[in-house]
Amino acid sequence: MRLAVAGVVLAALLLVPAGAASAAPPSARTCAGLRADRTVPAIVSSHPQPRAPRVFAMQVKLDAAQVRTPRAFAAKVECLLREFVLPYRARHRPNVVVFDEDAGILTPATGPRGASARRIASGTADDGCSGRPFPCRTLALLGSLGDAYARERTYYEQRLGTLTAPGAPFLLATDTVVRTFMRTMARAAKRHGLYVIAANGQARFRQTRKRAARRALGPSRRSVYEATSSAIYNEVFLWGPRNVRRAGPDVLRNVLASNRKVPLTPIEQAIGLAPGPATGRAARRNLRPFRIPGTRARLGFATSLPAFRYGAAGGDPCADVNETYMRCLDALGANVVIQDDANPGAWTGPDGDGVQLWQPLSWMTSTWRAVADPEVGFAYNVTPMLVGNLGDLTFDGQTAVTQRGGAAGSGCHYVGNGAWTAGEDRPDLTGEAGPKREFLAIARWVVPDAPRDDLRAVTARLAPGSGDPLENDYVETAVVADLPFPVDTARPGCAQP
Repeated sequence: MRLAVAGVVLAALLLVPAGAASAAPPSARTCAGLRADRTVPAIVSSHPQPRAPRVFAMQVKLDAAQVRTPRAFAAKVECLLREFVLPYRARHRPNVVVFDEDAGILTPATGPRGASARRIASGTADDGCSGRPFPCRTLALLGSLGDAYARERTYYEQRLGTLTAPGAPFLLATDTVVRTFMRTMARAAKRHGLYVIAANGQARFRQTRKRAARRALGPSRRSVYEATSSAIYNEVFLWGPRNVRRAGPDVLRNVLASNRKVPLTPIEQAIGLAPGPATGRAARRNLRPFRIPGTRARLGFATSLPAFRYGAAGGDPCADVNETYMRCLDALGANVVIQDDANPGAWTGPDGDGVQLWQPLSWMTSTWRAVADPEVGFAYNVTPMLVGNLGDLTFDGQTAVTQRGGAAGSGCHYVGNGAWTAGEDRPDLTGEAGPKREFLAIARWVVPDAPRDDLRAVTARLAPGSGDPLENDYVETAVVADLPFPVDTARPGCAQP
């Protein structure tokens, strides 16, 4: 369901204090234990202006240890906020924390019954996949979760029908996922007075105290979160600093907007996720921007693949958002693109369709094009990237914030994008190579820029199962940027940590 609510964050609708209590905060020692080995200080593009929101694009590294328990996941999020958000928080202006796509991807493996799946995810299990390529380990992980939620499967299949899709564990684990991922984000927003954005693959749900549901999903709990449909969506949520509704699941009461991803990637289709609406009023509602109160920022959500879909100009830009997603988002008035991202592939490898052989150049057709294409009017693009190995799947990229019209300085670029390479790069991407002034900041990659072959050699060392000391040693950091309106092209660009 679309949860955008016009004007709901006005003070008159305050129902719960922003500092609502929750679990005890993690200690400094706990945060030290959860810190990624390659943690880089936040990159800050400071340009404070009245009514300008400050955004925090979080580049989080996957780690199965972070979901040992719901409390461990909550501690990781709190520690990330302490390191990358709270020290840089703007005063008297909105602070918007943007987590990546699939921010809760590991939460079905929370708790004792997820131990086997966590071992597969971290590459420490004897799963029969040694020497076998993707998706062997990914399927083994999903199979392990399916076995772990056998009781839930019986309950749901009696109500929703047979659940055979590989991604079914995301539905079976609804209570665990909501209790871990969504509760953490909802509470973090209220505790610290933040706007928090994060995406995840999960089913629609309700909170219920019915005996049958509690017996199957959480016998020791007063209420449980029960999936109400067999459809699993990749959905992004925006939680606000205060509750805006009195009824419904507690984790949704401060949700201000949501968006279901459309179109889906081949991997998402293969595991059985459902796309959001592509046509008609439902599509327009799904893409409708959310205005941050007290600012001119209108946030439009484009979760990874949709951010690349412009299609041809002319006609109704919202007729089929599978083809013209970004033109529709522009037509609906969005001026800040929130491109939460989880790129499943080596950053130095080919893109999803295998046509462009260097992904950082492909990514220019989303994060950079959003603010460089004269046929749309977006002022900013905010792209947090998930990084790290998950079983035999790699997530990699560089978090960035871009601005229309550019900024002062000579510009910068993703690794390996210094020059267009004949025989390797698409002929239509010559203009995407080289330094670009539109970048306010880019997170560093694992190593500094270098010839492409050298960067590919680093990727081989990072890869799952490489056995190299550099295996899975990705960067965890954040990009912090003020987003004033109108944009200021005289501000410094290419911020450094």
